[in-house]
Amino acid sequence: MKQTFTETELRKLERQLSCPSGKFGLVVGQNMNISNMGMTLSTADLLELEDGNVVLELGHGNCGHLDQLLNKANDLRYFGLEISQTMWEEARRNHFDKLAEFQLYDGVNIPFSDCFFDRFMTVNTLYFWSDPEKLLNEIERILKLGGVGVFTYASREFMSALPFVGERFRLFDRCDIEKLIAKSKLNIEGFYNKTEQVESKVGEAVERKYTTVKVRKLSN
Repeated sequence: MKQTFTETELRKLERQLSCPSGKFGLVVGQNMNISNMGMTLSTADLLELEDGNVVLELGHGNCGHLDQLLNKANDLRYFGLEISQTMWEEARRNHFDKLAEFQLYDGVNIPFSDCFFDRFMTVNTLYFWSDPEKLLNEIERILKLGGVGVFTYASREFMSALPFVGERFRLFDRCDIEKLIAKSKLNIEGFYNKTEQVESKVGEAVERKYTTVKVRKLSN
């Protein structure tokens, strides 16, 4: 059911979406996990996961999708990075018994050595990257040669119509992504456009258009 929000409430929601915190952040994180599950599983499907792969996710939230991801291949090693302490703590609490490690980071510098990961994924975080070019270079650095990365984001057209989307969001279209990735050594293997019916963060049924971009590291 669609809810009515004041402008102050919408801006509060926007802040929470960019970095969930406190009790309200836990609620927002749970709602994001539910509404983003289709995007997340579509992202995982493109990773070409193989037994023993080491996987990095940026912006894992409460990581309610972890079991589905780990079931896609044998002996996967999962690492998640978050800027939200609330989401980091929630993921650790929910998955303390899983083969997964969660860390906080500054949103720019990835705290792992060169060529550490076979796979990389992120869903609905691009809007909040403070330094997209630097972070993309970090992703390139930590991927092994031949490693696959998948970025998933909702379209500029869709996002710009949502009432809670304000100055904290940076919206992207295909041209923006192509220009950004062209500054790295990552090679775009495909753009995959999908549409799904979801409930928005203000309780309204919407048709979400989103794009999943698959890249591969072809050189060091």
